[in-house]
Amino acid sequence: MSTANITLHDYETAERAMAHENATTGVVVHGIVTLLVAAGLIIINITLAPEFPWSAFAVGGMLIGLLAHWWFGYVKLDDQLTRQQEKTEARAAQMRR
Repeated sequence: MSTANITLHDYETAERAMAHENATTGVVVHGIVTLLVAAGLIIINITLAPEFPWSAFAVGGMLIGLLAHWWFGYVKLDDQLTRQQEKTEARAAQMRR
């Protein structure tokens, strides 16, 4: 496998695309797990202790976690990638000296 013809722009574009794919997968899996666990907790709450909706607190906390995952792992991904690439380029420039 030869990578001699890949430009820096091509590499950075591919890296961003892969990071977005991974971020999308992570948020979707987190959402599915949150949905399944929330449904289970609500069912347990309704069947075993219907007098107090305690599952709302757990579901609310899980939704906050999912929102944080989406925000920091997906929405802010481009900013994080840009900072990481800038740090890498600065380190490479230092190593040339």
